[in-house]
Amino acid sequence: MEEAVYYPPVYFDNRYEDEWITDKQSVEIIRDVDKSDVVSAHLIESPVLGPISPKELSGGVKTVLLMLFDETGRIFNACIRYILMKMFCR
Repeated sequence: MEEAVYYPPVYFDNRYEDEWITDKQSVEIIRDVDKSDVVSAHLIESPVLGPISPKELSGGVKTVLLMLFDETGRIFNACIRYILMKMFCR
């Protein structure tokens, strides 16, 4: 499928926008999941890696940010109901 995204982290690296990184919700997600602090759209302070760029965030964070911000319909459009089911039907 031409419109499918097979590896969200690489897709993120080529599609993210600066505003995605500095958004309040993104800052919280990055802090909670990667234990890192957003300094600016281009600089994140990691306790393990030191200063990193958004391209060095974990694959999990990149995938969640794509779910929040990507409007192409390519990210989880076919399986969103199963993701939501997993979240709310525990």
